[in-house]
Amino acid sequence: MTHSLKHSVDLECSDNNRPSKLSKIEHSSHIEEEEEEEMNQNPKNGIQRYLFAIEYIGTRFSGSQKQLTCRTVVGALEEAFAKFVGQPVSVSCSSRTDAGVHALSNVCHVDIQRTSKRKPGEVLPPHEPAVVGRAVNHFLQKHDSDLTIIDVRRVPSDFHARFKAQERTYFYRLLSGPEPLSTFEKDRAWHVCEDLNVPAMQEACRVLVGCHDFSSFRAAGCQVVFFSLICVNSNS
Repeated sequence: MTHSLKHSVDLECSDNNRPSKLSKIEHSSHIEEEEEEEMNQNPKNGIQRYLFAIEYIGTRFSGSQKQLTCRTVVGALEEAFAKFVGQPVSVSCSSRTDAGVHALSNVCHVDIQRTSKRKPGEVLPPHEPAVVGRAVNHFLQKHDSDLTIIDVRRVPSDFHARFKAQERTYFYRLLSGPEPLSTFEKDRAWHVCEDLNVPAMQEACRVLVGCHDFSSFRAAGCQVVFFSLICVNSNS
């Protein structure tokens, strides 16, 4: 492959073998193994909460949050889960994304009660996480291939994907130069036709490096209890 002649103003992962976001749960949920095993075997009312990570190409999604008249990430997930379990479900995501925004690993949770199809009303033991992932992916991939579940785990009923999240990482990709945007970069980067002064941009961004309190930018009715702190890492 040839190197692009465009200037790339890009924040890339230093490790291509990126771990799933779910790996952090083992350290943040503070659940002892014995308690977790008991929880998995005896969920309340047979309802098991699953935490799952998804990846998607946001080009054909009108954002992540469910909308009545548009195709969204949550809408597609809830439709696939409903086909799997045979009843409506509600999916909650840790991060909201706008239309056209992609995700490498957005984390969500859903509550599922497994019931018998032969004996209506009979509650069965919860599905194994791997079964949930394979089944829902089957319905997701049946018509479209821009949304996939990449990891599934059981969590307690009070674990919330949004409010238990410890960090969120965003990548902003700019490609500058007069040449047309590569076909493989379409909808993956912002193309700026002018050449950018990268050193000047890096110097200006130094004021963002570190932890800062951005709570004044929150909406008046924001549900977040603690101050909003944003950490910006410098790779320069």
